[in-house]
Amino acid sequence: MAINDNIWIRTSKRLRIVKINREMLIFFIFICVAVCFWFVQVLKDQTTLNVDYNLEIKDVPGSTIVTSNIPPTINVTIQGRGYALIDYFIKHRSKTISIDYANIPKVGGVLTIDNYVWKKAFAKELNHGVSIVSINPSTIEVYTSTGTHKHIPVIFNGNIKTDAQYILCDIEIEPNYVDVYAPADRFDTIKVAYTQPISFKDLKDTITTKVALSTNTGVKYVPDTVDVKICVDLYTTKKIRVPIYCENIPQNKILRTFPLTAEVTFNVSATMYPNITADDFLAIVDYNSIKPEDKKCRLHLKGQPNGINNVKLTPEFLDYVIEQE
Repeated sequence: MAINDNIWIRTSKRLRIVKINREMLIFFIFICVAVCFWFVQVLKDQTTLNVDYNLEIKDVPGSTIVTSNIPPTINVTIQGRGYALIDYFIKHRSKTISIDYANIPKVGGVLTIDNYVWKKAFAKELNHGVSIVSINPSTIEVYTSTGTHKHIPVIFNGNIKTDAQYILCDIEIEPNYVDVYAPADRFDTIKVAYTQPISFKDLKDTITTKVALSTNTGVKYVPDTVDVKICVDLYTTKKIRVPIYCENIPQNKILRTFPLTAEVTFNVSATMYPNITADDFLAIVDYNSIKPEDKKCRLHLKGQPNGINNVKLTPEFLDYVIEQE
């Protein structure tokens, strides 16, 4: 009797499992049917998609140089029925739109890619049933040059601060000249190329960094980056006694100062310290700056070497006499 009961229990469990599996199978069949029905409806419905296209301008003449940055991609919103969009993406996997140079309107070295150009370019790309809703950016201006260029110097643009007890010795730029290409209407106004602004604080050692050049729309530099070497060294204070010279003195007069020499105090790097001499400075009293009521004349430095700072003259004001010859 116990054996028959066990057989009955096992048989009942198997029947329940079969019933559950059959119900799950029916459920999944209904799911698949619903999905297929939904997919068919999607294929029939109008669908809008955003697609990024790579942009290229082809057949540019060899004598023409593009001097502005062209956006590497454009965002296009396209619309069509689902089956048309699927067919389109299967046939156009590269997502690149090429525009013939000859088809772009040109005015004074500026190419304008607008709606007219886009429509003409996409006419060959879009399948029947697929249309463009919008393009971003809708208009692109491309600046060109006929190849005329000139060699101009590079000027450093930045703010450099050293740590205490250190001094900025020099800023070296390599290359210090670059070629510039620009449209004819602005070519003659470009005299120098500036680096992008950079800033360093608390420098304790010489560094070299690559810096891009600042450009305006339609201007291209070759190369467009330079290596900037910022030379930093420990500094020390140095004092030098220099002679005093007078300038702009009328032929019939003599200007005498007291004393005849002045002391120059300045900070200089340890490397440059032995190379700085009195001959590197020019201390001047300008006769034209002296007024009749002045009891003393002012001394100033007209010349000093590069690479020094915190320069002070002692004395700053001198006693003087003007003699008639």
